[in-house]
This record gives sequence, C-alpha cells and structure tokens, in this order.
Amino acid sequence: MPPLLVTLLAGIHLSAQTSVSPAVPDAASQERMLTDMHRYAAGYVSDLPNFICQQVTYQFEAGRQPKHWHKGDTLTSKLVFNAGREERTLELVNDKPIRPAVRFWRTPLTSEGEFGMLIETVFGKSSEAVFRWNRWDIVNGQRLAVFDYSIAREHSTLSLSLSDLAKATVAYHGSVYADPRSGAILRISNAAEDIPKVVQTRSIGTVIDYGEVDIAGTKYLLPARAVVSLATDTNNVRNEIHFQNYRKFEAESHITFASDAPAEGKAPPQ
Repeated sequence: MPPLLVTLLAGIHLSAQTSVSPAVPDAASQERMLTDMHRYAAGYVSDLPNFICQQVTYQFEAGRQPKHWHKGDTLTSKLVFNAGREERTLELVNDKPIRPAVRFWRTPLTSEGEFGMLIETVFGKSSEAVFRWNRWDIVNGQRLAVFDYSIAREHSTLSLSLSDLAKATVAYHGSVYADPRSGAILRISNAAEDIPKVVQTRSIGTVIDYGEVDIAGTKYLLPARAVVSLATDTNNVRNEIHFQNYRKFEAESHITFASDAPAEGKAPPQ
C-alpha cells in the first residue's frame, strides 16, 4: 500500500488528562467563548513571526491489530515558517545525515498543516462548522473549555489520497480546547468520517498540542507535539511529531541538527 498523504490533519489520539466538572457555562458564556476563539483563529497565522525549528517524527507500525507497536525510522527535518508558509527539509534519518540521491527510509504516513491550517479551516466561514459545548478539562495544569465541532463533506477541505486516481474529500469532526478567557487554542483534534473504500483507509486522525514558545523575546503559542494515527485493512500506523529549537528566521539563518540535538530529541517510550 503506497503512503497516504493527508493534506489537512485529522485527529484521534488524546493524551490522558484529569477531568474537572464545574458548572456548565450558560448559553451567553458559551457564545462569548466561541466568539473569542473565532477571533483568535482569524489572526493566528498572520500574527506569527517567521521562524525556524526542528521537527522530529517518530514512526510506528503495528500490523493489522494495534496491539504491538514497532518503532520505524525517526525523521529529523528543518522546518521553516516564512510569510505564512511551511517548508520542510529532511536532514537526518535515525540521527544520521541523509545521502543525496539515496533513499533508505520509509514514510508510510505523511501529514502537514500543524501551523495554523487546521485552526484556520475549522474556524473559517466556508467550513460552516457546527460547534457544541462538551466539558471543562485540565491540560498541563490549565482549565480549558472543550467544544466539539463537525464539518460536512460539502464544506470540507480534508483530502485523503493514495495516488492521483485514489483521492477523496471527506467530512470530519473533532474537539477544540481553548482558554475560556482569551479564546487561545491549546489543543485541536479531528477525525475523518465516511471514508470511501477507494483510499483503503478505515480511520485517520490527529491531535495537535500547542505550547508557549519564546522567539526573539516574544511569547507565541506554537505546536509542541502532534500525533497522527492511521488504520487500514492491513496495517496501523502512528506518527509522533515533536517540534523544538524554535528561533527567529532571517535571510542569514541556518540550523544544524546533527551536533546540537537536545535530550527531547530522543525516541519517546512506546
């Protein structure tokens, strides 16, 4: 089965968090929070600086049944965010520099869009997303408001493809975790619905966690971690993606990964 390309991320894998159950906010409070979230989403990408960071993707596969996961290749890329666009350059495979014109690694699942694409599309007017209150939750010690949403296929931009001939745009749903005071989004997930057989996919999903990052003395909420999960009739695949070493991008910027990889670049436990 060829690699599946996800041109807008979808989400399923949520890390365990402690739930809380204060009073459900009234309709007016829910509407205010959603208004703040829409305002935050509308300016998210335009408010980001140009930056460069390190993206480490840990690949896992489990075969037909997702019981015993096996670690695959670890891909380390330079990611440049410039004028609202993402550009990735693969630098290392399993901590070793890649050799030109020699491919010795596997990429069973490829994804993109962690830096604002999903936030923009969910909250964009054209998505006509339907939001509903879910609960309060605690994430990294912070109480967040959780809203579920759904987007119909006719308004969706979630595209799955195995090849030029095997493509499908699908409906999706998910959850948004936001600061109830500012509308800042700290986690967003989605999951595809009604996937046609032509793309040979039973399920696919992603969750993206955002954390505070200092770039040139200013704090921004940027992706810290993302998990993409894919299930087909014959295989289960999971990518665990870590973003680190953020810094300001300028014309003369450069970054080296081979010699300065920090401790968090080590493979996470399975």
